[in-house]
Amino acid sequence: MASLNKVLLQTPATFLIARRFRGKINIQKPKKPHFEKQLLIDITQPTYGPPKSSLPQYAFCNNDKPTFTKKEIDNPFERILARECLEWFNTSKMVVFLHLNSINMEDKTPIFAALKKNDMHLRTYGKKIMSMATTGTRYEVVNQLFTSHQNVIFGQPKNANKMFKILKKAPQLVVMAGIIEDRMMSKNELVEFSNLPNLEVARSQLCSVLQSAGSCLVSQLNQNQQILVSHLEKHIEILSAPEKNKEDS
Repeated sequence: MASLNKVLLQTPATFLIARRFRGKINIQKPKKPHFEKQLLIDITQPTYGPPKSSLPQYAFCNNDKPTFTKKEIDNPFERILARECLEWFNTSKMVVFLHLNSINMEDKTPIFAALKKNDMHLRTYGKKIMSMATTGTRYEVVNQLFTSHQNVIFGQPKNANKMFKILKKAPQLVVMAGIIEDRMMSKNELVEFSNLPNLEVARSQLCSVLQSAGSCLVSQLNQNQQILVSHLEKHIEILSAPEKNKEDS
């Protein structure tokens, strides 16, 4: 037993032990509390109005209740955020609005870093700040997309394809709509736009189409002349054939 006590930890013994008073507590006539406790009890005592049975019928009419208007508080920080949001709208040629489902920061941080690496910025704004930023501007229609805090991606149109590849890793971020070159687009239109080639490839394709059309037009214009020349050469050969036969004979 002595060796077992050495192995196991022993609980220290306390010097003071709280014990209940030996006498019985009088429940029917309890002892009066001291002044401060009685003062707190009196202050926190609830007050009840008259019972509904004693009130007249017109007291239950809802039209007689006064209407209180909530006073808007001017928050300087919200005005700063609204000014920043409007600046993002004016400087970004691609604005994509996302619906955010439940996601933790461990899954959202890599998406934020990947977008930042590809020159795209993920921002979160509330309905009030978005309304302050876009009211009276050409972007006022986007207020219909905001019900609470929404995520917005600001970037350039050339990175649209990279954006969809990054968002595939986070299905919690759902694309709702976007603005490309001051044009409102749905999700399907954004996907179709992201699959388009870049400007240099489109220019090269346009040049090849114009060149092929020009060469086809030149060949069509020269076709009649070439046919006429071939017919004349054939006719000269036919006329010169008897003379050659006479010289040979």
